[in-house]
Amino acid sequence: MARKLDFDQGEYKEAVAYFRQKINLPTKKWNDLEGAMHTRAFTVAGCMREDILSDFRNAVDAAIANGDSLENFRDRFNKIASKWRAADSDFDAKMNKAGYAAWRSKVIYQTNMLTAAAAAQERQAKDPDLKGVFTHAKYVCMMLPTSREQHQSWNGVVLPIEHPWWDKHSPPNGFGCLCEKEFISSYEIQHGIERETKSPSDDPNDTSNIGKNWDYSIGEADQGVYWASERAENKQKMELDDAGWREVPQKELWMPQKKDASSLPAITDSKFEPDETITRTNAKEKLKNLLGIAEGNFIQVPFIDSRTGFQYNTNVDVDWLVDHVTDKGALRYTGLPMFVETLRNPSDIRVRFMKSLKTGRSAIRTVFCNHFRFNGKDYYTKVVVNSELASEFKIWTAIASNKKDYKLSGVPIFTKL
Repeated sequence: MARKLDFDQGEYKEAVAYFRQKINLPTKKWNDLEGAMHTRAFTVAGCMREDILSDFRNAVDAAIANGDSLENFRDRFNKIASKWRAADSDFDAKMNKAGYAAWRSKVIYQTNMLTAAAAAQERQAKDPDLKGVFTHAKYVCMMLPTSREQHQSWNGVVLPIEHPWWDKHSPPNGFGCLCEKEFISSYEIQHGIERETKSPSDDPNDTSNIGKNWDYSIGEADQGVYWASERAENKQKMELDDAGWREVPQKELWMPQKKDASSLPAITDSKFEPDETITRTNAKEKLKNLLGIAEGNFIQVPFIDSRTGFQYNTNVDVDWLVDHVTDKGALRYTGLPMFVETLRNPSDIRVRFMKSLKTGRSAIRTVFCNHFRFNGKDYYTKVVVNSELASEFKIWTAIASNKKDYKLSGVPIFTKL
């Protein structure tokens, strides 16, 4: 399956879909985020302003969707950079260095184009309708003078797609790496068109020849692996975590923190008490009344990061929320007033970086938190927006009466405390 994203073809729908499911996140340094989280987040190192990051996002989107060339992108980069350098003296100093603008624009352009192409090919090959069609993958190095020596030695390696070597070595494997992963069909293997080779290393976790923060499989982090349930090591991991997800620690700006739920102030206004008039059948109508909307299935919840001034716009699927709370029982749907207030006026908002222990899929979750108290009874509420489900904006709710069952972890990006 040697389908390659040519930069001038545009409209590679899987690449476009992959890129558009990302959320904008500010970063101070290029390695603020653990590698796999880049499948869910769009970042430009050092860019802390939402408007500038959005401009960069639009420029990258045009490159992927319309096939804009590097030259086109550089024209847009220079215009955006003018706004950035006017607001950031550190960036201004960098822009004055000879060759910096050309180098930086190429890194942003190439990194996003190549990772989107890699994710698109993984999405195609792992389409559930094609399960069993593509059984192997080949490592393809461009064999250019600039190609890394170790990557050249991997050229032509053919291994089963579930082989653990791909978990760390699926290309691209560093900034500027032009290597590809070509998917091979069972027909090609059976008829000797391609032949399985030996793994390059006895230790599939050896990442000594991979760029820092590139030691992950884009396809696994993006879509997960449908063969994961067959892997003994993942079965064992699942026994360690009932939910099947593990928080992935980050660094610097995105370093997680824990906090006791007792620090959340108690909201006692009786208008947020569980409403017994809300039933399974009228929950959607009641929810729309609470939200103050007449039509539409989505609402947008904007908020500001108190640390950076960065604005986030969180989308909520009203239909999904109704289906979720009605499926979870009476306390959830009668508690809709609490959940709406938690979205609208949270006491704490956290970002959590998560990884599925079953499939390897990555997720970035925004968690809205509140504490209510009515008639001496406590309710600790959470509304979780999960980017792992891309642009569908699916959300979950949680409610507990015991603060010990209510863990506040992740990165506190907004708080009223």
